[in-house]
Amino acid sequence: MASSFKPLILFVFFCFLSLKAKSNDAHFQVEMIHRDLPISPFYNPTISKFQLVRQAVNSSFVRLKSIPILNTTLSTTSKSFTSRIRSNGEYLMKVYLGTQYFPVWLIVDTGSTLTWTQCYPCEACYKQKARLYNPQLSLSYKLAKCSEWQCLDTGYPTCGFKSRCNYLYNYVDFSYTAGNLATDRLSFLSSKSNQYVSFSRIYIGCGYANGGFFSPQTSGIFGLGNSPLSFIGQTKITKFSYCLPERFLNVRSKITFGPKAQIEGNGVVSTPLITYFGSFYAFTITGFRVGSTEIRSSQSTFFGNTIIDSGTTLTFLPYDLVNGIVNALSNTISCQRDYEMEYETRLGLCYDVNSMSCNFSLPEIVVKFNDRELKLKEVNIFIEVEDGVKCLALAGIESFLFGTWGNIAQTNFKIEYDLADLKLKFVPANCSKSG
Repeated sequence: MASSFKPLILFVFFCFLSLKAKSNDAHFQVEMIHRDLPISPFYNPTISKFQLVRQAVNSSFVRLKSIPILNTTLSTTSKSFTSRIRSNGEYLMKVYLGTQYFPVWLIVDTGSTLTWTQCYPCEACYKQKARLYNPQLSLSYKLAKCSEWQCLDTGYPTCGFKSRCNYLYNYVDFSYTAGNLATDRLSFLSSKSNQYVSFSRIYIGCGYANGGFFSPQTSGIFGLGNSPLSFIGQTKITKFSYCLPERFLNVRSKITFGPKAQIEGNGVVSTPLITYFGSFYAFTITGFRVGSTEIRSSQSTFFGNTIIDSGTTLTFLPYDLVNGIVNALSNTISCQRDYEMEYETRLGLCYDVNSMSCNFSLPEIVVKFNDRELKLKEVNIFIEVEDGVKCLALAGIESFLFGTWGNIAQTNFKIEYDLADLKLKFVPANCSKSG
């Protein structure tokens, strides 16, 4: 009698703690953790802060391989485009799967579509430190059929035993995931109410063959991209926002979903959100102003030219913009340049800020969105790559490629993705204290 009574108590307990969301009217806030912080499951105390920075810089250049060509409209179901998305990101979220609320750490990716995790039994998986998710223990787990449109949206679907949908994703760094497409309950622990917020019948990938450059500390990817198959697309949530604190402050970030994700008030800068290009979100940069120097972009400004990406460290812009910014800054910063570091990092401007003669102060730097302007601070433009050496966190690309607005440029801004009105909004904030 006692053994059968205990599961009943647990079931009632979880029901009491959980709130069932109604898709597009849901509002909740979840913590995100930067992978390099001591509070992260990724954290390795034997790797120095500057080694981590160098790794992030190198990863950003690898990320360039997945950038689409400007002015090429790509369907969200394009197989060739879906397979180009990278396998690594920088921010992690804890997601709870199934009716047993099984916790998994997933990489948050605004450029990925399918949310997936490694599943048990898994004989062809990368080594994972945490226990694998066993879908057979979830009462809400159900395999998807080949006839469902979600199956056709998974990149390279195949039809398996009893018409089960099998998916395959190949990533730009030659990592891969393959397994069964299924529906299951996804839950999040709200950072405000400390209650579970649950979504039923969410399509996920249950990976049984996964490999490449995935970290053993994570179980898979949480897809927030512009796609009907992503978490945003399935739940029809029309707003989400986040606030990224400075890189090594060892504080948690917050991501908010639903109506309360809206940012408003003084200082909000809004620009059109472009959703024509695969699973990415894009916007238009028309130029910069550095002090009194105006620098205009040579790229097309009609359909968008820059992807916003929280999973990339650096910002990549056309060479003419980056060279203009480098020239304007080098004429105003009176510090010794570190040419050796510029060569090592492939970054266009590095300074030794510890020298006695150095006065490292920046002129006003503004990025322009047509008739709107957003003022940037040092934390958005420079990154310390070695003790006392700061480098410009911008790199040049050919003008026929999309630019990428990386997470350094997003630091200490609340950023809202308004998918209903197609607006991308920025407002300055102290993200280490923002709720």
